Amino acid sequence: MPDELHANTCAIVMTTCESRANAEAIGKALVTQGLAACVQMFPIDSIYKWRGAIEQAQELMLFCKIKSEDYAAVEAAIRALHTYETPEIVEIAIEKGAPAYLQWIASVTR
Repeated sequence: MPDELHANTCAIVMTTCESRANAEAIGKALVTQGLAACVQMFPIDSIYKWRGAIEQAQELMLFCKIKSEDYAAVEAAIRALHTYETPEIVEIAIEKGAPAYLQWIASVTR
């Protein structure tokens, strides 16, 4: 990584999980494989439409801090472990960030 990171070098990938066990498995795999510097888990309540019905569920939201260039590998790793038929896997570019934090993400990922 260059000394100065540019916009969109790092990103957050969001995914939701139905259980703590699945969330932890995904988080640990991403960090262990060097695909994410950090994975944060937040309990959330979701309301959504699935197969024509309005559903409500308690889930865990994962924020995975990654290098943007690793998105395809991150998505594949999440899909391999996820229990949902159609998991949310969304990348949000980090437009700006503390340089030292972005350097840390770059230094601990592959």
